[in-house]
Parts: sequence; structure tokens; C-alpha cells
Amino acid sequence: MKAKIAGLLLAIAAAAPAYAADNVVEQLAHDSGLSVRKVQMILGNRTSFAEYPYTYQRSLEKFQARIGKENYNQLMAGQPIKLRNGAEVTRALVIAAR
Repeated sequence: MKAKIAGLLLAIAAAAPAYAADNVVEQLAHDSGLSVRKVQMILGNRTSFAEYPYTYQRSLEKFQARIGKENYNQLMAGQPIKLRNGAEVTRALVIAAR
């Protein structure tokens, strides 16, 4: 019985960082006015979809304008930034959500 409880606690602890990362993406999306998918596109790896270059550039400009160019540069450099609600965010947390 104790082994089952310990296993359950380990599973919950392992899922906590993924949940926190999803929450970070949602916070960035809320602050920038973009969808979660577009925030993931901006902070993630480039893809080969035909629509990607056009959508990426427009979304990137909007994202930078909303969160600030300095905050964007810090986020991409792996440094933490503060959101409007006071939470600190790093790119590593955002990438972990994928």
C-alpha cells in the first residue's frame, strides 16, 4: 500500500513542471494578446510549413510590441523576465511545455 502511495506521489511530482510550463505559455499568451500556439511558435523551433514565414513575422512583431523588445531579447537569451502579474518566466519553462 505504501508503495502505491509513493508511486502516486512521484507521478504527481513529475507532472508538476509540465503543468507549470503550460501555465507560463498561457501567461505569455495573455500578456501578448496572442494565442498559445503562436507563442509556442515564436519561442520554439522553426518549421517548414509554407505559411510559417508570414505568420511568424507578424506574430513576432506583435509579441515584441506587447511584451517589449528588451523583455523579448532577455527571454530568448534564457534570462528571466517579469510578466504583468509579477510572475518570473524563462524560455526553458516555455520549451518544457512542448
